[in-house]
This record gives sequence, C-alpha cells and structure tokens, in this order.
Amino acid sequence: MPATVAVVPSYQGYLDTVSGGVAAGWAARLNDPAPVDVTLLIDGIPGGSGRADGHRDDLAQLGVGTGDHAFHLPIPAVFMDGQPHAVSVQVVGTDHIIGLVAGEMVLGTPPRPTPRPAPDLPAPHVHRPVELSVIIPTYNRGAVMEASIERYAACAQRIGAELIVIDDGSRDDTPERLTRLLASHSNLITDRVPNGGPARARNLAASMARGRILVFVGDDVAPVDDSFLSIHAAAHSRFSHVGQAVLGKISWPNVSDLPVNYVMSHIQGEGEQQFGYKSMKAYSWFDWRLFYSSNISVKKAMVPDWLTDGYDSSFYLAAFEDPEFALRTTLRLDEMGEKFGIFYAPSAHLVHHHPYTVASFISRQVSVGMMAQRFLELHPGRAGDLGLHELKQRLDSPSSGSNFPVEHYFSVFEGLKSWALVIENHYGMGQQNWHADLLKTVFQLAYFEGFLRVQTGPHVNLAAGCRFVLETVRGHMNRAIATEVLGDLPGFGLV
Repeated sequence: MPATVAVVPSYQGYLDTVSGGVAAGWAARLNDPAPVDVTLLIDGIPGGSGRADGHRDDLAQLGVGTGDHAFHLPIPAVFMDGQPHAVSVQVVGTDHIIGLVAGEMVLGTPPRPTPRPAPDLPAPHVHRPVELSVIIPTYNRGAVMEASIERYAACAQRIGAELIVIDDGSRDDTPERLTRLLASHSNLITDRVPNGGPARARNLAASMARGRILVFVGDDVAPVDDSFLSIHAAAHSRFSHVGQAVLGKISWPNVSDLPVNYVMSHIQGEGEQQFGYKSMKAYSWFDWRLFYSSNISVKKAMVPDWLTDGYDSSFYLAAFEDPEFALRTTLRLDEMGEKFGIFYAPSAHLVHHHPYTVASFISRQVSVGMMAQRFLELHPGRAGDLGLHELKQRLDSPSSGSNFPVEHYFSVFEGLKSWALVIENHYGMGQQNWHADLLKTVFQLAYFEGFLRVQTGPHVNLAAGCRFVLETVRGHMNRAIATEVLGDLPGFGLV
C-alpha cells in the first residue's frame, strides 16, 4: 500500500508598517484564495489575532490570490510605552512568520515604516517554500557579517534556502548593514534582541525558521564556494533519521589581508584547541563532543520546541553551549530509542575570518574555562569529558588549613602567560621547536584558570587546584625543552 505524503501549505506575505498603533501588511496561502488568520507577536508574545481578508489593489494586480489578503492588527496599549519592541506576524496554526520589521520598533512614538511592494513589480518579500534555513547570530562584526551574508545569499540561489540573522544587541553599525542587506535579498529575515549570547539568538532564529533543515553558522565564517548549502542538503537526504547531524569543515582563508600567524596555525592544527579537525577522519561519524555551531546542520524536528529545548541561554559567553546542547539532545533521543550522531562532511567548507594572537586566544580560553563550570553544573560527573577530572578531584580534596594567599598562584599564572606574550612580540613565536609546546601549555593553563576563577563555596580547595595547574605546566614544559634549551625550568622544582 503506497505511503501517504503530507502536503505542507506554503505561505507568503509581508509586514509593511507599524503605524498609529496598528500593524499592517498582507498574508496569503500559495494557490489558495481563502483568507488566512494571523497573530501579532510583540517580543514573541501574542498580542491579538485577526483575519487577513482586506482588499488591496496592488496584490490583485500582482496575482496574489483575489487581492483580499490585507490585515490591520491593533497593537495592545500595554506595548505602546515608547520603548523598542520586536514586531512580527505569524500565520495561525503554523510556525510561519510572514515577515519582520527590520530591527526593533519604538511603539508609542512617530512610526518608522518599511517599504511596501511596488504595484508594478513582483512583490519583493514573497516567501517560497524553503528546504534549509541558515541560522546566523551576530554581534559587533558588521563588516565581516555583511560579507558573509553575501556569500550565503549566493549559495541560497542554488537551493530553496532562507537566511535568518539575529542581531544580539550589536553596538556597531550592524543594524544599518542589515537594513541594506534586507533591501537586496528577499530571502533574508532579521531580528534584534538585547545582548544575551549566541545561544538565545540561535534559539529565536530556529523557532522562526521554515526550513526542514537548520544550518547553524557563525557571522565570521563564509562558504568557499556556492555548493555549501547543497552539500548539507544532500547529506541530510542520505541520512534522514531525526538525530543525524552534518558537520562541515572550517579553515583559515587564503587571503592576503588575513595572514595566518603561528597561533592561528597551532590552535587549528597541532594544538586542536579551537576545532578538532586534525584528528577527524572525513565522512565518518562522531558524537556530541564535536558539535560545532559554526558549521553544522540538523533537522528542525530534532528539537520539540527550540525556544525551550534548544541551546541553554545560561551560557552567557560563547563557549560550551554547543556540546551541552548536543549532549542533552543525545540523552533525550536515547530515552526515545533514537540515536544522535554527527557526520563529518569536509566538502561543506567555510573559511573563518577571525584573527587570533596569543593574548586574544588566552582570553578566549579563560572564557571557555568559565563556561565549563556551567556545563558541569548541568551535567555532574562529566568532568572527564572536558579534561577537568583531575583538577576537579584536587578542588574537592580536603584543605590543608594553610592561610597562604591563592592570589600568589594566580600571579604565577600571569607570569607564564606573559612569557608567551614576550616571545610573540619580541622573539618570534614559532621560531623554536618548543614554542608549540609552550602555546599548548599556556592555552591549557588559561582554560584551567577560567575554571578556577568561577569556583565558589567554603569547601573548594582552590590552593590545591592551583598547585595542580602549576604541576601540569611544569611537567609539560620540562619534557618539551629540558634537553633543548634550559635543562630544567628555574623555580619549578618547588612545585
């Protein structure tokens, strides 16, 4: 007996203006003249519903149904407070957002209308059925973000795809750049939220997405060629189970304006402290630990409700929210009898426009260590997965009762990090064989330090944790340079 195929209706429409306490626009179902019902959303909160059945001559001239598809939704007085609000409209009974006013609207003050479709041209914001939704959170990277969007737009021309960009409270010229991009790309949707980290921004975009496949990327990565989205789509056609994700490759660009220094080469190569691609076998399966939201795709249906079950927004820094989401999803699917896996397809290739120095990557590693604590709060017993098992044991050990100030340990940490900075700035990082070991050690030190700095409670043996970090540094560096340079590092015999 043949399988029954469910046909999902497709919608089109646009939110034209928010003016005089009314949100006005149009909405229709493709190839169906019957009016649809729509709900006004203010900051994601329903603010009333109505029927899109008003007549507009321009819609009739464009052949949009009968032309009787306009709506006028009054904005509740509680939102008319002179403050900025995100305004959107959703088709009732669906996840379909018909359009967004760019950024946030200040309600209760003179309006800021957006352009309406010209009556003698095809409607610029008519939504077609989409297969993929590209999810891009952005924060204070206006120029790089804009260049990346143009590359994704070129990829989207080859496949039914929409681009959803959430501005996470940028303070640069990102809003102005997004406004320009909106005028050029009909498949681009944007929103703006107060700064709260990429986790919340991704969840919002995922909840708005119409695509069956969600492709999560960063705002500073861009496709190598126009086949990027097609490769993700093809992989999901081959691996159709709900828990099967697809991971693409990320590398540094081969361009003269972003030279790859020794630090950048190290962290993505031998050090593997940003991505683990060096040790990964192409076209193989991996688990939750290699879930990189800079280039990964999943089925939207994998998560019941992205706003509540997606990325955990308590990760306020951009670190560990990716594997935590993947681990939580793995555990949930296991309970359902499903499996979660990540298929590595390096042909889905992005280049990363994000230069690093010793100082900037140390700062990144400290943030990663801080967020590791939040990961372990949510998943106790997983310290080994994060490389923190032994350090955690030391922190949990009984205190010796010494009154020695732990600030002295952190001063030594600063000195070790400064050692690497001096070499980078005056002696040429990468000029000696042992510099790779130095970077790996110092970046691990920074990770441990971030974890130590967020430990609280009367029973935390911070001094023992600090001594473990110094023992680790001594062991790594003595093995690396004892016979090559110094014999033994002065002062470390006491640790």
